[in-house]
Amino acid sequence: MKRELLIEGLGVEQVLYKLARAHIPLSAARRAQKNALLVTVAAKDSKKVFAILQGSCYNVKKVRPVGVLRLLEGCRRFPGLLLGAALSLALVLFCESRVLKVEIAGSGAYYEGEVRAILQEEGVGVFASPPERTALLTSRILMLPRVSFASLSFGGGVLTVRVEVSDEESIFSPAPLKAPQAGILQELVVLRGTPMAEIGQQVERGQTLISERAIYGEREEKVLVVGYAVLLCPVEGVFEGSKEAAFAAARLAFGEDAELSCEETAEGWRIFGRARVKISSHMQ
Repeated sequence: MKRELLIEGLGVEQVLYKLARAHIPLSAARRAQKNALLVTVAAKDSKKVFAILQGSCYNVKKVRPVGVLRLLEGCRRFPGLLLGAALSLALVLFCESRVLKVEIAGSGAYYEGEVRAILQEEGVGVFASPPERTALLTSRILMLPRVSFASLSFGGGVLTVRVEVSDEESIFSPAPLKAPQAGILQELVVLRGTPMAEIGQQVERGQTLISERAIYGEREEKVLVVGYAVLLCPVEGVFEGSKEAAFAAARLAFGEDAELSCEETAEGWRIFGRARVKISSHMQ
């Protein structure tokens, strides 16, 4: 049982990464408007989507039930359809048990080889069960150059992967993700672009962490960098008041998880140590 949700807001494509990180499967995702996505999720996951996006800059609306849930709601109003609905449900469940064919459709169908390779890596192929990790698959397909829309739909034994491409991202200026200050690289997540540093490495201010240049087969392209990094950086400051008040002010300035020490000076408490600094490109 599935529901369609309309999600609106600036940079709405970032919602796909939020849902992927929360392990919420998507049956489909398409751009309804410039700043709106129409996504299809399991009915049991719709409340999770509202909870994840609550308090954010995104507005979520329930649009309509999909598939079996829509049929059942119709049967409540038309009891005469109940028998037909039961037979249809049995047929749908049978057809949805195995993938008999994979079709690549849309203006990005020329990525068929890359898409089939992604499906194969995730264990999706002929005679396999329909994919459950649709959010991950959609995210990986969206990482291909100029891909603006991707969806997976399954019915009658056919898994259809729709891939659409556009030049919309050309309005953005591809730029690398660079370290804002010196520190030790603790985390590096790259969804699009090329990693240029390793975990545990000491990096300098201005050093490139993710390059906007990517290799696809035998060609090199500039892409919109999507990813984030976490640095462990030295911090220091002088804070007035009691020791407790100084530490509270320092944690407000440097972060609650900062590793801090202190010493008393004539000007106040000198708080120093290391703090985590997160930087990102086209991710929240």
